[in-house]
Amino acid sequence: MKKIGYVILITIIVCITTVTEGGTDKNRGQTDRKSYALVVGGISKEPQDKLNMTKAVTELQKLLKNNPEVSDKTLTILLADNLPIESIFGTSTAENIQKTIETIGTAAKADDRFIFYYIGQANIVAEKLRFNLPGADITHEQLAQWIKGIETSSMLIVLDCPGSGLAVKAMSGRGRVVICSCTDEQRYRTRFSEYFLPALADNESDTNGNGKISILEAFTAASKQIDDWFRQNKLLTTEIPVLDDNGDGRPGKEPWRYKLDGSDGSAAAGFFLVRE
Repeated sequence: MKKIGYVILITIIVCITTVTEGGTDKNRGQTDRKSYALVVGGISKEPQDKLNMTKAVTELQKLLKNNPEVSDKTLTILLADNLPIESIFGTSTAENIQKTIETIGTAAKADDRFIFYYIGQANIVAEKLRFNLPGADITHEQLAQWIKGIETSSMLIVLDCPGSGLAVKAMSGRGRVVICSCTDEQRYRTRFSEYFLPALADNESDTNGNGKISILEAFTAASKQIDDWFRQNKLLTTEIPVLDDNGDGRPGKEPWRYKLDGSDGSAAAGFFLVRE
């Protein structure tokens, strides 16, 4: 009997050790996951646009730095203008953007995340969205091709510029949340970041009360506030944000309805800028 009891005791110890080690490996995996972020500011010709960009980039930088997965080594900010913002790594030329993306593609692992955020001017020529940058502009197709080199399992792409919805199909893919400030037909100045970024830090955006704000919750808050702005000012709506996260390249205007219609919104509901 003593021998049988001893064997059982050893078995229990081995099982406990195995479970503990498995939990440790899981926690270690979460800790080791990195979030690579590239923030790009395009050309801003109007003084008010420069002020808005300065505020937006500053808010985004603060949000990203509050994420323990983001470090000075994984965050890059490239701007067209000499704005009073800390930690600027260079000018947002096509060459610098491409080099940064290639560097991230080499360093990032499958379990890491990639965040790309563009804010600035853009125009559409020959049905191609052109991001207005110092020197040569780049098209949404060029940007999409560069991003293909980053093979992370999770990705957030935000494009805040006129006509941004045109880029959705090229940017869409498995594991990607693609947000555009407006549809491809809306080609006026956008204000998406003015509402979206504050919403990411506003407790009122946490509509499900779980203590954290998802990308979908912030998108929902921003969309409704933008709609309210146009209605209150009695203006024709020239900015309707859209979101694609199911990889079909067809963005939705109301992704918060995903539980009802089964379309876009599910992945965004589980994506948090700060580690969940």
